[in-house]
Amino acid sequence: MHFSAMNKDFRKQMTDYLFDLSGEERRRLNVSELIQCKLAEVGRALQEIRVFLYLEGLNRTDIYFETLKKSNFTAEEASIVPRVRWLKSDNVPTFQWEVFLKKYHSAVLHPTTQKRNGVGKSYLARVKKQNGSIVKTKVCLTSKHIKINNKTRSISPSAFKDQPLWAQIAGEATERKLCSLRKQEAALSKIVKNIAVIKALREKQ
Repeated sequence: MHFSAMNKDFRKQMTDYLFDLSGEERRRLNVSELIQCKLAEVGRALQEIRVFLYLEGLNRTDIYFETLKKSNFTAEEASIVPRVRWLKSDNVPTFQWEVFLKKYHSAVLHPTTQKRNGVGKSYLARVKKQNGSIVKTKVCLTSKHIKINNKTRSISPSAFKDQPLWAQIAGEATERKLCSLRKQEAALSKIVKNIAVIKALREKQ
């Protein structure tokens, strides 16, 4: 038997057992403590689901990043990238998009680079100039977040309009998946807040 089916049967048996308790048996139970334990279990389960949403978001963006890497330094290079992050401050996942902009500087005048990922990261590359010559250049990355509509939980389709065709197709498909994950996280957030309300009410009893 599948684990979920066994777990469901166990919960039904436990519920039937509780309903069949005599008055004396029922009064001996520390019901308040049981409720607190169950609320804590729900809280832990919700947090685990958030972690799974985060992992699912990473899985959903893997294909896009694989193609993005292959397009680097080609005419098909895209500047828009999905960003699935775990915010340690709030213990929640986020599903965003960023547009990366590359700025070029002389490697002679600006020889040092910043290896840390993110805004400000820089590296040295050999870049072909308009006259055909190839020069060693320092490439600096800057980025900006793409706004997410608070009502639809999605970004505007126009965010992909200036991107290569592959990025338009893959980006829109990826965004549909990320939009769904944002809505799921928003729904979980409401449940977490409601659990907190229940705990607060019980503390006032």
